[in-house]
Amino acid sequence: MWSRGGAPRPGPRPAYTLDQLADACVRRADAGGLRAVSMRGVADELGTAAASLYRYVDGKDDLIALMVDRVAGEYDYPATTGDVRTDVLALAEQSRALHRRHPWLAQAGPTAMGPNSVRYLDRMAGALAPAGLAAGATMMGIALLSGWGATFAAQEAAGLSAAQLGAGLTAPPGDFPHLAALFATEPASAQGPITNDEVFVAGVDALLFGILADTGR
Repeated sequence: MWSRGGAPRPGPRPAYTLDQLADACVRRADAGGLRAVSMRGVADELGTAAASLYRYVDGKDDLIALMVDRVAGEYDYPATTGDVRTDVLALAEQSRALHRRHPWLAQAGPTAMGPNSVRYLDRMAGALAPAGLAAGATMMGIALLSGWGATFAAQEAAGLSAAQLGAGLTAPPGDFPHLAALFATEPASAQGPITNDEVFVAGVDALLFGILADTGR
């Protein structure tokens, strides 16, 4: 799709651009989830017939790829600092925010990557570059960090918060000896509030510790 530069297949003069198709898909998914995205549904959104969309895409898989790449264009890439943690965290926070704005994104599973998605990979590779990782380790690191952002945002979208973790928990009954030992002297609620932001950053730090384990950084 993207290699055609947005030009549709032969036929009458095009009525829409790929961006317009993608925007229609995103609107429907934001409102009703991925199930709301179909050739007929998107055509209705645009005020046209479903058959006309086949001049641009082959089917729903292409629509999914378009909409995923469209929202990937929402990243605002800051200049890199050369500090791996700072640069990775700046992108990870944006990824978390992106998935919160578009909860369907974690389940999208596009079959193709567009230019905005590749740009994200490129910037994440640049953030990790000072660590001197091999290509495979870099891509594995990007996958782990991206997965954390998506998973954490999905939990937030479901209404879960770090403050709920251990709220009101004291020493539990004997079937849970490890938790009983952990909270025998101090319940979780007495250890101060934990925010989602703190947990998210701690997760990024833990992943970076493993990703950079062999680099000495």
